[in-house]
Amino acid sequence: MPQAPTAKLLTDTETFAAVWKGACGFPSATDGADVDAQVAGMSDAGVVRAIEAGFAVIRDEYAFLARLAASVEHRSRSTLGADSLAKRSGSRNATQLLADRGRITMAEASRLIRVGTATTAPVSLLGERLPVPYPAVAAALKAGVLPVDSAAVIVSNLDEAKLNADPEDLATAESFLVDFAGEHAPDLVRKLAIHTRDRLDTDGILPREEGLVAKRGLSRINRRDGMVRYVLDADPVTAGFMDAWVNGHVGADLRKPRFEASRGADGCDDQHEELDTRTFNQKAADAVVDLLRFGLSTPESMGPAVTTTVVIRMDLDALLTGLGEAQIDGVEQPISAGTARRMAAEAELIPAVLGGDSQVLDLGVSRRLFSRGQKLALAERDGGCAHPDCDRAPVYTEGHHLEWWNAHGGRTDLANGILLCSPHHHMIHNQGWSIKVIDNVPWFIPPPSIDIHQKPRRGGKIRPPKSAA
Repeated sequence: MPQAPTAKLLTDTETFAAVWKGACGFPSATDGADVDAQVAGMSDAGVVRAIEAGFAVIRDEYAFLARLAASVEHRSRSTLGADSLAKRSGSRNATQLLADRGRITMAEASRLIRVGTATTAPVSLLGERLPVPYPAVAAALKAGVLPVDSAAVIVSNLDEAKLNADPEDLATAESFLVDFAGEHAPDLVRKLAIHTRDRLDTDGILPREEGLVAKRGLSRINRRDGMVRYVLDADPVTAGFMDAWVNGHVGADLRKPRFEASRGADGCDDQHEELDTRTFNQKAADAVVDLLRFGLSTPESMGPAVTTTVVIRMDLDALLTGLGEAQIDGVEQPISAGTARRMAAEAELIPAVLGGDSQVLDLGVSRRLFSRGQKLALAERDGGCAHPDCDRAPVYTEGHHLEWWNAHGGRTDLANGILLCSPHHHMIHNQGWSIKVIDNVPWFIPPPSIDIHQKPRRGGKIRPPKSAA
């Protein structure tokens, strides 16, 4: 008599219950105790046995969920229109239905659908059952020896190689990866699956590489706690350079002896080891900062078109007393005036010292041309692009003559300058806007074609009111 489909799940669930009870050591003493108390009473070996038994149940359950996910996908196919299961359930598609009902992420729902579809026999237009796309994965999943995460990476990588791979080689690779996944974690399976994919489909390596390069990017996120998070999506070559720099510097830092000198009782200097309390992530971050400092200190290596200067702005009182706050150009969170004074002594860091009404008193010393100094002074007043609807930082802006240089003979000096990003610079020229600076505040006056009343719009940096001292 054939075994019921749920027999293994039931058996493993009973095993888990028995292992749990046995791991508690004295079942009679733990009856009625809460879970935390029972776990606290387990030995180390008991905890490990319970974990293994629990994961066996999870693998069984996910095998069923993947099969159900494939059915949901099939019943929600777009050709059914309003009759699809997802639409009738109030979801956009099968992925959202699974995510909503299972309270899981869209990524996990998509993974279940992919695995379930790849391990379920499809039905032809004539109603005939076709071969399972990945039979070895299906068998291992059903047997409870293959986690869904490992099944997903095997399927996704073999799918990419399927078009150009020999069917026999593909079947051999599938069996090899399934056997490997039965003994190793999904992270290792993913690495091996990627190498296997590339060996099966050597012609596809270059297009895949170009696709990864196209996905590269760097995003900047201002966190609520004042930190700034940079998220770098790196293609393999970029990641290679980044890893080589960070790992090399962190590795050297870990191997470097650190000592501090102290005066001993005999008057001689004793050497005591100084412990470095930084975490690995902190050391990696410091390695990247060291690279940036090096680049800023050697601007000639980046070519004449690249201008990289860190500007630190502070009031004159803060400069003299070392008390209060300062601002790094483009960074929302202020720093202490003491930190700013220390930073200002470094190469290519310009202290912009301000007096009353934010008048620029001093721009420090830099190796930039005078026009660069003018732009730094304008950046203090405008904060970046001065247009009311723009938040572009100063580095993305260019100088604009309030009285146009070519049409009105406007002078190239601070009183006749303003910072605008390229799109707003073109807008001002092409649409006929005019700009006036009143009490160090730029006002943008639209043409009648945009506002018949030509109501001025305030631009520039919004400054907090000065405290009454």
